[in-house]
Amino acid sequence: GANLGALKVPDGLKEKDLNLALALKVAARLSDLDVILTRESDIYLSLAERVNLSGLEEVDLFLSLHANAGGGRGFESFISNTAGGRDAAALMQKALHGEIMEALGRWEIVDRGLKRAPFYVLRHNPRPAVLIESLFIDHEREANLWREPLFVDMLASGVARGVRAAVGVDGEQEADGGGPGAGVTILPGTTLYTVQVGAFAYLDNARRRLSEAQAAGFDDAYIYQKQF
Repeated sequence: GANLGALKVPDGLKEKDLNLALALKVAARLSDLDVILTRESDIYLSLAERVNLSGLEEVDLFLSLHANAGGGRGFESFISNTAGGRDAAALMQKALHGEIMEALGRWEIVDRGLKRAPFYVLRHNPRPAVLIESLFIDHEREANLWREPLFVDMLASGVARGVRAAVGVDGEQEADGGGPGAGVTILPGTTLYTVQVGAFAYLDNARRRLSEAQAAGFDDAYIYQKQF
């Protein structure tokens, strides 16, 4: 299940819209699993209704998606403050958090850590529940990242891989329609080789080449900026 968040409007971004867009992208990447969204459009469900749905469907993992605000930066995840260290929620949080931070690594996002809190959807949930806060939309750089389709796609892929890791599903064939290498599990000590398909002095030209690479099926292509 997915709790898709509340409404915050700093810098013109609405958290509820970001959460929904991210949830839909994550669900698309997990199309081979039984994913239940608490909403698929701009409707409101109470916290109790979300939690009740989690129990009714007996989900393996209840994932609550949020974007943060309030003066800060980075990514953080939460489970209930009443959860034990070996509870399913704690183990799932660790797996989910690790996969997402790996995806966010290339963006140099601050890891704010694995945390606990008495949030309603965590504390009153009959099923293992994790809540994530992906960046601060009142932080200029992070708000701009949320406006980048490539970033949102990378975040969605990280969340999807995290869900698979959390529920113990083999991530070898992630259902994201990805290109070569998509969804492959990389073991520690593995050597990776980067293929560069162009260097450009103008951002528009780089974006055009990136679009061509993505259209060819390379979903892990991205723009790297180097200052000379």
